[in-house]
Amino acid sequence: MLSRLIRAVEIAGSLLAIGAMALVAIRAALRLELRWDTFMYHLPFAARRAGLGVTYESPPYLQAFYDGLPPLPQILQGALWRATGSINGTGLLNYLALGLFLLFACRYLAARSWVLVLMCFSTPLVLIHASSSYVDLFSNSLLAISVSSFLAMLLFDRWMDSHLLKWALVAMAGAAWSKFSTMPVVALLTVGFLAVYGKRRSRLAIWVLAALAIACVPYIKNLVLYRNPTWPGGMPALNDYFPSLIDTGFMQTAQSPPPLNGYSRPSLFLHSLFEIGHPTSYPDRERWIIDQGNAWIAYRSGGFWVVSVVTSSLAAIVLGFLSRRRNGFLVGAAILTLACLISLLPQSHELRYFQFLPLSLAAVVAMLIPRVRTDYPATTLVILCLTLGEFVYISKVNRHYYRVERVGYDQAAAIWGVKPYWRTLVPGKTYCAVGFAPAAFLLTGPTMREFHIIDRPEASLCPPNLTVLSK
Repeated sequence: MLSRLIRAVEIAGSLLAIGAMALVAIRAALRLELRWDTFMYHLPFAARRAGLGVTYESPPYLQAFYDGLPPLPQILQGALWRATGSINGTGLLNYLALGLFLLFACRYLAARSWVLVLMCFSTPLVLIHASSSYVDLFSNSLLAISVSSFLAMLLFDRWMDSHLLKWALVAMAGAAWSKFSTMPVVALLTVGFLAVYGKRRSRLAIWVLAALAIACVPYIKNLVLYRNPTWPGGMPALNDYFPSLIDTGFMQTAQSPPPLNGYSRPSLFLHSLFEIGHPTSYPDRERWIIDQGNAWIAYRSGGFWVVSVVTSSLAAIVLGFLSRRRNGFLVGAAILTLACLISLLPQSHELRYFQFLPLSLAAVVAMLIPRVRTDYPATTLVILCLTLGEFVYISKVNRHYYRVERVGYDQAAAIWGVKPYWRTLVPGKTYCAVGFAPAAFLLTGPTMREFHIIDRPEASLCPPNLTVLSK
């Protein structure tokens, strides 16, 4: 009887997973993300990396971002833009990275695919970012491959599985080339791998060191050129120990929820992770949005959905104990270690930078389910029903992010209010755009080559003898 119920749940879950993946794929291909970062630097950087000849010059502080930020996401976004012939191609990057993570987990971790998909999309930020031009999910999908690989090796003693290690190390280096925020986890993984392979005197330790060397290239370059490995951001923690690491560029100000000003990083992280005091609805926006802006106590916080956080963590620990007693303790220790590490990092409450956490947790649950199903069918059925029920509920709440809609460059220019300027500008002429952030990039015209736009925050910073456009 239980096996039939499990089978029925699996069929329903598989159909929902296929439908969800298909809808998000279509949405990612058709819809250009309209939020701030898309036009402020993701698309301008992608165009420059791909050599697309867009006639736009970023403000000086964004030039510092272009010079210093890890370049891999924008390189790939530019490649997608060029390959598809459409600016909307940039929105496929996150979806493809998530697909790579899902494929890896199913192929090399023997994870149950539909469980993995439903758990990933039960995390609102993962669903939202899967069809956006932001690059947070890209870096976190790569990091999740590394973390889940390490956990699989730890739980099932697969340390000598060279294929699994190759995936882990390549993804680890790719994550480091994508976001500064991945490096603490990369460092922790490196220590873990070296502790195992160094003790065994294995040649695989050389692989780990080689991957670390590749991962550190962007940071070494910044250290040599700017005396700051995370240029153009500041390194206040390192400055206490290495005064020579000066902040010579743009320092991002703290962006914590106003009611929680003065709270420690761990406190902010816990408030964010468990969405303490967060509203469950808003009159003028969806419950969760891509950067969790336009809020008060939830400002730039939350987005993992507290119910999913609690149930997936408990499910992973319970399944760990059922598969092997030590595994339960190992899973619990891994969750606690990663949570403590992230809680100490700058911007730890901004969970969009740490989406690898729910992705890795989903991988653990999905790879343990097949291993306990036969011996513990009742527990398996409960966990599968919870997974299915949570997905159905949260998909209803987040149905906006499954909506298939065509939003292209032309519509974006109209929405940001710059399209009317195209009729007033002279083709081939250079203009200095003041106060158009983040939409000055869109002033370049219908094909992004009609008008040469120099973006500046103030008129006093414009080059001399240029016509100034003010909004």
